[in-house]
Amino acid sequence: MGADASFPRWGSCSLHGLNVEVGAGLDKDALPGGGAGITIPPYFWGEAPPVAAELGFPVYAGYSQARALMGEGATADLTRLSRQARDMVAEMFASIGSRDELLGDQEASRSRPRPRVVQLRLSPELALWKSTQHAIGNVLPPKGKGLRHASPEVLALLGATDWPDAITTNNALFGGAMTGMLIGAADVRTMFSNYVTDMAVNYEYGYIHVFPHLLGLVQDALADAHALGTPGGRQRREAVAIGIPYIQDKMALEVANKTRLKDRSALIMDRRAAQVIYLFDCSVLGIGADAMAQGFDVGAIMSDLILSVNSHDVIDVGSDLVNSEIMNSFLNVADIAASSVVSEAALRAIYDAYAATGARTFTQRWHEPSARMVVNEYTWHINNDRHMLFRRALLGWPKARKSPARPQREADFDEVFDAGFHTTGFSRPLDPEYACDGEETCNHVRRFLDRQDEDLLHALWWSLVTGPLEYVRQGKVDEQREEHFAESSRLQMAQLFSKGLVNEMAWLLGHASHHAWQVNYIYEAAMFGSILDGGALIGKLDREEEASEELAGSP
Repeated sequence: MGADASFPRWGSCSLHGLNVEVGAGLDKDALPGGGAGITIPPYFWGEAPPVAAELGFPVYAGYSQARALMGEGATADLTRLSRQARDMVAEMFASIGSRDELLGDQEASRSRPRPRVVQLRLSPELALWKSTQHAIGNVLPPKGKGLRHASPEVLALLGATDWPDAITTNNALFGGAMTGMLIGAADVRTMFSNYVTDMAVNYEYGYIHVFPHLLGLVQDALADAHALGTPGGRQRREAVAIGIPYIQDKMALEVANKTRLKDRSALIMDRRAAQVIYLFDCSVLGIGADAMAQGFDVGAIMSDLILSVNSHDVIDVGSDLVNSEIMNSFLNVADIAASSVVSEAALRAIYDAYAATGARTFTQRWHEPSARMVVNEYTWHINNDRHMLFRRALLGWPKARKSPARPQREADFDEVFDAGFHTTGFSRPLDPEYACDGEETCNHVRRFLDRQDEDLLHALWWSLVTGPLEYVRQGKVDEQREEHFAESSRLQMAQLFSKGLVNEMAWLLGHASHHAWQVNYIYEAAMFGSILDGGALIGKLDREEEASEELAGSP
């Protein structure tokens, strides 16, 4: 699906804006530990698997249960796990109004634990705080639908002015497109095709109803003969096709039960089941399958895919409590789901558990494909016209910790949760080489930026961290200022990409993500701010609610 290499196209879409030169010579002396052990393959790596055939990629200590669950990460493994995830989600929704739900957890748990939906309530302290804040006007608006198109300036920088509407929203461009642009591919045509396959995630946001042509685009990308012939290309498309039925099943069940889901959440029977379900709830399985096929660590990749769910859910806790979403990885943990109470102490314990699971991804493994996907989550929350990250953080700031974690912590999923999916409280200090000093612009960021000639990197740190913290701390809502942060970061990221500073941007996004979890606690503030959701989506879905269309297709 392209013309000659000097003017690449994918179908009717010009790709000249994506055909950038990315330098392989990242200054490793600017990185913690001097960048020891980091192998960054060529951005467009051609017909051979990147570097792995000659050097191999590291298999990391830990990630034990994830590695065991994933097997080899082959299509057969994903198919097996998909069946398990779909069966468990169906069983959860079937439990609504059943005898087990009416009996409550204590009596139902005497029999063999099964996945089911349970009724939750805020603790008296959180309920009082919510009502008090609402009384003085501190109410979180409903989530947006992520349908606004990117500005003409952004579209021009990316050469996207002739792309179809479905793939030029801020939500799409700074989600799937920017993730692909951070990772690279065999060539520019494959990178664009990969982006289109990853648009299947937007089916969950109702895109298919607003942009009916998305169906044909995704089917074309899944059947893209050129991309199927590249390393990892077939496995990626097979994984996307495997993941689509999970999305469809879950959406149909939400539609059927939407009026009965307020204050309800899934009680997942154990840690193993949680990892299987979140693997498919991430909706970006293709990115992981592609990386696994190229030789990256299977266990680390599964951990990253799950972390992307946690990074999404942390700012949606309160919103998901009142809308139709039962699969929130904070509310599902047994600390909350088995007690039926959403308390401040439980939320902090779960928050710290997930923060620990992300530390190595953000500080040590930021350069790997699945890690680059997760580091983009933070900026996606800012840019997607959906989550209002800084509004949530401002509203929840009084409850967030004001001092960085000392020491910063790390651990694996199967260490922070026990077999029954309760938090354990366990974590270990992050390797001192990768832990920063906890300043707003920390020693690692100062060293990194001091060795860069590009002012845009300094500007991006301000748009993502310094400026927003100043705004959040002052406590007064200013919608125009929030939009300024978002559009500034969109333009800066597009400009950095067009200059080929992809690796530099990926490192900076990774450290901004680490700060959001464990240094400035913007994510914790947003988590508590989400509790102040005004409930406009009670009994509704947080997406377009037209009759569902099939988004099927396989490579």
